[in-house]
Formats: sequence, structure tokens, C-alpha cells
Amino acid sequence: MKRLWASLLCFSSASYAQIDLLQTLDPDDPVVISEEQTSDFTMTGELGALMVTGNTDSQGLKGVVHITHDTEMWDNQYDADVLVTETESEDDDGNDVTETTAQRVFAAAQFDYKLTDPKKRLFIYGAYEDDRFNGYRYQAALATGWSTQLWDDGISQFKYSIGPGYAVSELEDEDEDVDESGLMVRAAIEYKLKLSDTSSFRQFISTQAAWDYAKTRMETSLAAKINGALAMKLAFILKHNTEVVSDVEGLDTETAVTLVYQFF
Repeated sequence: MKRLWASLLCFSSASYAQIDLLQTLDPDDPVVISEEQTSDFTMTGELGALMVTGNTDSQGLKGVVHITHDTEMWDNQYDADVLVTETESEDDDGNDVTETTAQRVFAAAQFDYKLTDPKKRLFIYGAYEDDRFNGYRYQAALATGWSTQLWDDGISQFKYSIGPGYAVSELEDEDEDVDESGLMVRAAIEYKLKLSDTSSFRQFISTQAAWDYAKTRMETSLAAKINGALAMKLAFILKHNTEVVSDVEGLDTETAVTLVYQFF
């Protein structure tokens, strides 16, 4: 855990050296909803501490990279999320022992094709997750459908997407590989609210649902600009899966405090 905190402190020190680059925390979590933003390509990174409860109870670090690419016909988003937590304890001989209690890699991308009205779009979404402690070797999904922004008044924004898709996964089984796959429906809603010139609120909910299972993710966050390209974000994340393997809980929660840095 000491190594993890040292990495966080190094990240914080380097970030303070940058100035006047942060227009938004990231496109999903803006501090300021600015009409003067002209860049069609942005990249932000997060690094910070979190507490995990559910299948694991521990503390650790979380890293996130978010990229957007907005063109005349397409609005694309790319996300990568890495989580590692460790628990320190003593063995029978009194020696310090560090045990990894959570390890997850998540990647997703969504491609929105703009129609005549740019607020109305067709989307393609893909995601892949590798979590050592949820009972699956991997989980992946691909979906397509309709996306629209109901409003954007400069203070708040609300949009949703919904469409059919296909999900695949592989259970962790020592005796044999057990693959699961099937049709599903993916739906997501996102609400953003500008609280002040330097702070914002975001609520995001997504679900993948089929006849026999539902996988839901909810993120509630507050973000505030600190200095130049650096900001701070407090997030509570809830993940629920109705279909789980034995000895695995269906509900996981994360409480994270992260530093957010905009590279460009």
C-alpha cells in the first residue's frame, strides 16, 4: 500500500506544474460546461484512492483514462479503467504480508453517428472487463441502437441511449471452460449539472438486461477544479449483477477520491 500512495503523490506533484489546460474534468464529468471549447480531441486521466466493499473489503488505487473525438459526422468516446487494491497483514511469524484483494481492467468505446439533427444519433457500443474477483475470466458486450440528447441549456444536460446487443462471458472453473452468451438490451442515462464555475455534478446509470440476468452500473460524482489542469473528483460507484457464481456477492461498491488531469 505504501508503494501505491507514493505513486499518487508523484502524480499530484507533476500535475501542479501545468496551468490553464483544464476546460473540463473530462467530457463525462465537466467542471465547466463551456461554449468556448473548440478542441475536437480531448484526453483526461484520473488517479486516486478508493475503498471497495462487497466481494473485497480493502483500500487501493484507481486509474482512469477518458478520450473523446468529435468530428462532423461522429462523436466517439474511449474509456479505460484499472483498479488494484491490496491488504497488508502479518503472517504467523510476524512478517508483513501484502495480498492483492482486487484487480480489474475495464475498457469500453462508443461511436455515435450524427443524424440531420446532431442531438439525435445512432450508436455502436463495445465493452470488455477482466475482474479477478467476480467469478468470471472475462465479460464482454456489443450493442447498437438509438441515442439522443433531450436538452443542454448550458447549466444542465440530459441524454440517453438504448438498443439491442449481444453479451459473452467465461466463468472461472478449474475443471472446464464454461462460456455464457446471449442477446440482451443495453440502456444508459446521463445527467450533468453545473454547480458553479469550478464544480459540477454527474449521475450516470447503465444496465445490460436479458431474460435471466441484469447487470447494472451507477456512478454518482462531484468534481471541482483545483488549479490549471488539475481537479479533484469524489465518486460513488455501485455495480450489481443478478447472476453470480457461488461465494461471490452480487453487489460491489466503490468510493473513490481521484485527481483529474487533462493532458490536452
